Amino acid sequence: MENLLIPIGGGNEIGASSYLYIVDGVKILVDSGIRFNVKEPYPDFELLKSIAPELDAIFITHAHVDHCGSLHILSSLYPETPIYTTHETAQLLSLMVEDAIKVRYIKEKSLDEWREYRLLDEALARIERREFFDTVTIKDVEIQLFPAGHILGAASLLIKYGESRSIYHTGDISLQSQSTVGSAELPNSKVDLLVTESTYYYSDRRFNREKAVEEFYETVVRVIERKGKILIPVFALGRAQEIILLLTEGMRLEKIPPMTVYVDGLAREVSNIYENLLNRRLFNYYVQPAPTYEGLDFKEACEENLREADCIISTSGMLMEGTPSYVYASFLAKNGKSAIIFSGYMVEESFGYRLLNDRETFKSFKCKLKKHHFSAHSDRDELREIVERLFPEKVIFVHGYPGKEVKYHGFNREVIRF
Repeated sequence: MENLLIPIGGGNEIGASSYLYIVDGVKILVDSGIRFNVKEPYPDFELLKSIAPELDAIFITHAHVDHCGSLHILSSLYPETPIYTTHETAQLLSLMVEDAIKVRYIKEKSLDEWREYRLLDEALARIERREFFDTVTIKDVEIQLFPAGHILGAASLLIKYGESRSIYHTGDISLQSQSTVGSAELPNSKVDLLVTESTYYYSDRRFNREKAVEEFYETVVRVIERKGKILIPVFALGRAQEIILLLTEGMRLEKIPPMTVYVDGLAREVSNIYENLLNRRLFNYYVQPAPTYEGLDFKEACEENLREADCIISTSGMLMEGTPSYVYASFLAKNGKSAIIFSGYMVEESFGYRLLNDRETFKSFKCKLKKHHFSAHSDRDELREIVERLFPEKVIFVHGYPGKEVKYHGFNREVIRF
């Protein structure tokens, strides 16, 4: 019996992560994400159904929408299949997927939107929550959840089968601790197949967290000293909470001056969930959820928030059109004293990418544009360390755009035998 891995999405790309494993006859699907592409947002579900008319289990590694944003569509295709994830991911993904649906229909309402909300409710009812290091047994295959770092609740999967054979699927992983989550924990013994993300594997970029934090503080100080306003576009889940804690710590240590910080968009709701899950305060005297204003429309409320606050932390991190951060950016564009500070990855379809890479778009903004990279992914050195520590017979890289080293990269729709 052949054992197979087929990337249904998220192989030679970042987005629409979905990986089918057929192990000793057991069919397991890991993740079901979306792309930021209106024409082709989902994994290749048609291919999936043709290969696997039935699935034995669905696992969601974490709650970023490129890994879970199409879960409700997938679950409607496999209504009898249980969905496994961690307690934290289960709570976070309900909010994240709901928001992804809302954003998809932000320009044009339709009955499809309400159909998707109904499918999401049905999918959430099928989720079985697990703790880290719990084992799910399906026939003769065992799947164990390991902490992956990255964001709260993120899991890697150790799949054991046959006579002492094993697969380790990292999902998005980080060996560095962050303010809100610890580092990944790896299995103690070697594995036969390692399937790992490669977000930064083909890049020479190295992540020095201490240096990145100091440079970030320096930018904040310069803007505040010239009486400007700051917009920090963020991913609602993970990055927003890290930036909140960095600003709070910077003020506590007097590395940046005291200032009023408002958190807006989906980041506000996710931060409330983080406070409950971590039993730790994110909001305080200086950092507050952005207020709402009775009688003001959305743009007027954003303009009022900019008058009141020195710094706005808001979604989306890529300045997607129609999102709160996009509206804030349109106001700051006219102010040469102010700054937009980007803090992470941007897809080419986003306005943020065009702003930093298109000359004409760039020229239309008078405010300063800065990029400080805070990564929740492993860089090349960390990924190589994972390979060395697990000493696999075979390595397959996914979740990345292959560079010159494509020998071991898994491409969408490719059948990989092991």
